[in-house]
Amino acid sequence: MNEIPQELVDRISSYLDRADLKNTLLISRKFQSAAERYSTAFQSYVLTESNARVFSERYSSRRFRYLRYLHYYTHFPKLDSNDKEENCRESLEELELLDKEFTRQIEFLFSTVQAIESQLCTEISPGKIHLSIYTPTRAINQDKFCLHHTFISWRVQLLSSSSLPSLFSIRCLTVVAPDQVFYSNGPTPALRRIDHRILLDLANLLPNLDILQCMVGGDEWHGSFENPGLRHITRDCAGPRRDSRHNFRKALDTLSVPSLRHVDLDFLYPLDHVRQIDQRRILPNLVKPAAFDPLSTSLRLISYQLRSMKICVVADETLFWPTEGYGSTPAWPNLERINVMFHMSTPSGSWYFEGLPGVGATEGFEITSDMYPPLTTTAEDLDDDGYAVDENWDDEHRTVQFRVSPNEKLLIPFLTAFARAAGQMPRLESAELWSPLDLDLSRLEYEYEGFDTTQVPSFSDGTLGWGVAYRKPGVEAFDILPGEDFCPSRQIWWRMARWRPPPELQSLFRRIGKEEYGEGLLEYWGADQCDRGLPYYREFDTFAAISLPPSVDLFQHGGDQCDAIR
Repeated sequence: MNEIPQELVDRISSYLDRADLKNTLLISRKFQSAAERYSTAFQSYVLTESNARVFSERYSSRRFRYLRYLHYYTHFPKLDSNDKEENCRESLEELELLDKEFTRQIEFLFSTVQAIESQLCTEISPGKIHLSIYTPTRAINQDKFCLHHTFISWRVQLLSSSSLPSLFSIRCLTVVAPDQVFYSNGPTPALRRIDHRILLDLANLLPNLDILQCMVGGDEWHGSFENPGLRHITRDCAGPRRDSRHNFRKALDTLSVPSLRHVDLDFLYPLDHVRQIDQRRILPNLVKPAAFDPLSTSLRLISYQLRSMKICVVADETLFWPTEGYGSTPAWPNLERINVMFHMSTPSGSWYFEGLPGVGATEGFEITSDMYPPLTTTAEDLDDDGYAVDENWDDEHRTVQFRVSPNEKLLIPFLTAFARAAGQMPRLESAELWSPLDLDLSRLEYEYEGFDTTQVPSFSDGTLGWGVAYRKPGVEAFDILPGEDFCPSRQIWWRMARWRPPPELQSLFRRIGKEEYGEGLLEYWGADQCDRGLPYYREFDTFAAISLPPSVDLFQHGGDQCDAIR
């Protein structure tokens, strides 16, 4: 058996199922190596501090090359005590301790992986592992601690990221907020929001990073409750929320990841939390004191080096084009696929969509120094507890959704910036720009008598999609009803109900790909099945899944390994 070439052993083993591979383990070292490779037994691992020794022993050899998915869950010590806690808030000292604990856990993760890389040295294949880091959770005894401890607006910080070692084996980084279970008295476990800059600080430590992903941000939209106590407890304070976006821009100043080619950044995850809100509420201005939105601008600057870009975000036109006087004409020489889901609100607190005049806010409020969480219990906190005790969250949740009419004052500049940018993408194959819309007037009663519901499908009972899509010639169509797969002409799908872009804007869209592929262009208006209405958002969301290379599996959890943390 030892005389058989390894290549032939590998070929034979590749046809065997997992049970048969087990039977070949003891035939020879060559068969053992092939069985370990093709069984996928070493493909995924959930690393914890308790199993770190096993991890090091298992992968400090040839098996490290088989590792493809590494998962790491961060968490804070359980909040429980023998005595009932009276303080509703975390002190500055407690917040600093939690930042240190989060930093310690990230240091443990990086040092553990780096130790294996150093040991194997030239034997490792750089840039093959998909690392998923889960944002911090905290178990809380809700019989002893009030709900204020479940909803913390202060962002967790990563301290001294520059002192962490670089990891050469990581190809893809995903930062994701774990799922919560919402019971009638609140969610479990408690999630802690992280500062957005952590995403870039970690990416900066990965020299072979090809793909950057995140799934965070949905918890910024809590607070739509009839009960004033629940509304105050669950809201995300405007100060830390604004600072997180501005810190993302600051982190960009030191970012150097020349290998990065693909991003899939969802700052509105999970979408249900973002959709189910009261659209009459007034939103904070997350831009000031900056001249333009730091997060939108940062994402545009990152996009210049990319091949594919999929983002879900609250953004303005600087996501696509710099403010006049603040930069030269941008270019995307290699961008092939772009899918942008934009929230119906803007970073400044205004709205891209509206309903009846006089219903709902139109401008955001300015954030002041008192819009940060207190560090000690306040009288309002005590009132909250009195209001919120034993309330059923499902009964108290208030969803008001009525913004389905385009606000041309804001949408036209946004669409114009997108069309101008797409015209600077010579390799562009596919593009989608869209926003999810909902219609739920049950809480508005008489205010919407006579509302023009032809803006939406009459049978709509779910989220709609408003937007536009483009395909270059010779590729799979965005839609074939109408549309044509592998069409010899460029194609544009307008999914905007009865609204039509002005001629100047439509002309900009028609120029996309014209220089590369000629005059041929087919345009489709509306969706046949919805007549004058809007399609369901899945039409956009389904195709969003192909924005990243098909070889990238977003989440392959570790099977048996995942059971270790449950």
